[in-house]
Amino acid sequence: MSHRKLGAALLAACALVPVAAPAAQAQSKQSKTSRDVTVMTRNLYLGADLIPLATQKDVPTFEAAAAQRFQTVQTNDFATRAKPLAAEIVKAKPDLIGLQEAATWRRSPDGVKDGTTTVASQTVYDSLQILTAELKKQGASYKVVAKRPWFDYEAPTSLGFDVRLTQYDAILARTGKGTTVKTGKTHTGGYTKTFDVPTQVGLARSPRGWVAVDAKVGGKAFRFVTTHLEAYSPEIADTQMQELLRKDLASKKRTSILVGDFNSDPKTTGTDDRGAERKPSAYATALDAGFFNPLKRRETCCFAEDLRSTSEKLDSWIDHIVVRPNARVIKSSIVGAASSERTGGLWPSDHAGIVATLRLGK
Repeated sequence: MSHRKLGAALLAACALVPVAAPAAQAQSKQSKTSRDVTVMTRNLYLGADLIPLATQKDVPTFEAAAAQRFQTVQTNDFATRAKPLAAEIVKAKPDLIGLQEAATWRRSPDGVKDGTTTVASQTVYDSLQILTAELKKQGASYKVVAKRPWFDYEAPTSLGFDVRLTQYDAILARTGKGTTVKTGKTHTGGYTKTFDVPTQVGLARSPRGWVAVDAKVGGKAFRFVTTHLEAYSPEIADTQMQELLRKDLASKKRTSILVGDFNSDPKTTGTDDRGAERKPSAYATALDAGFFNPLKRRETCCFAEDLRSTSEKLDSWIDHIVVRPNARVIKSSIVGAASSERTGGLWPSDHAGIVATLRLGK
């Protein structure tokens, strides 16, 4: 080959380098980001604390307390709170959202106060329906891929009618343009151990459980699970976590993302005051089973029952996103904790939410 031809060949080869290198880098970058999934955990808040109903001394005081609880729910107006909740989702664009305390409130007609003899059917509001409608209004496309009702309780009030609460766990999945996560089979299960409370008008059964969906991102299969563990007994919450780990999260080989309100703060893990066995902790039980929390500590609970109040601050970390076996966090944030996110004087919920983008696989 002549020097002139050799020079021309070298120039041609060099001319190809700037074109080929970015293409290769783009391909490499694509292979990494195609395994990214953004998830959120969000407790919507049912609207009031119901445990005071258990401490009433007779039926009249119970009915008065039930009326006050219902009025608090209405004051904590979910239709107003749905606007900032939807705005959080629109901004963060999570692929999957685990919701706790999605609630449907119903009432009976005036003058009907007979408990479950006549089941209350007049809908006051359905938080899941309102939230999905608000998401659509704000230009986001999400569908409910899994849900299951747990707590379903009806009680008389001094207002002259019964009030009924049905509480759900649910999973929302992003749909439409730009969707990278494909959802498949769903799973639900109820915990054997529950915290049931006697009241003046009968036993308030408090079943809890989990909902899950199998999904894929970039060809990587994983299971997404949301749960809401017992709030008033660490022992029961720990037992519930153990049951979940034996059932829908039994496989340690499958990539699993578990989110929810564990009612368990990492600060409560470790040994007791005598250095003996670990205190009951649902969070520690998940970590013992191989899950890890890729996020730094962030307080998520709880604002005051009255969401217009600023007297209480977030001081515990009980809402979690944990993963097993291989994933790393790309970015994460907390939502619903800044005063600028209040709408109509209301916090979006009594909890903050967490959003995390995870890269699955090695």
